[in-house]
Amino acid sequence: MRDDARTLFASVLGDTEQTALLLDSGGMPLAGSYVDSSGRDIAAEIGAALSGVSTEVARSMRHLSLGAWTALVVETDAATVALAPVTERAFVMLAAGGTVPIGMVRRVLARSVAIAAAWLGRAQ
Repeated sequence: MRDDARTLFASVLGDTEQTALLLDSGGMPLAGSYVDSSGRDIAAEIGAALSGVSTEVARSMRHLSLGAWTALVVETDAATVALAPVTERAFVMLAAGGTVPIGMVRRVLARSVAIAAAWLGRAQ
């Protein structure tokens, strides 16, 4: 992955306790990074774990007649994970520490989706 892709979300993340990835529907990282406590980028492993999740969320929304999905947020004591579609074949995953307010997570997620959409538009 090119450096500009790896740092795509740096301007919106700043120094916060958050990280963002742009993944295709198969879980392949397209942009962003996810660095673990040892300094290793584990974006590919995170993507593999999330492989197919956007397809399943969209299917569930159709099955329940709830319309198109706009975001999925999962809160735990340790972290908050938020997902949002960018296109039919790409989505943003944002992970934040448990101390980051949910409003901040939602705001950064929305900004990350906008950045990803613009970046994908330029990449095509």
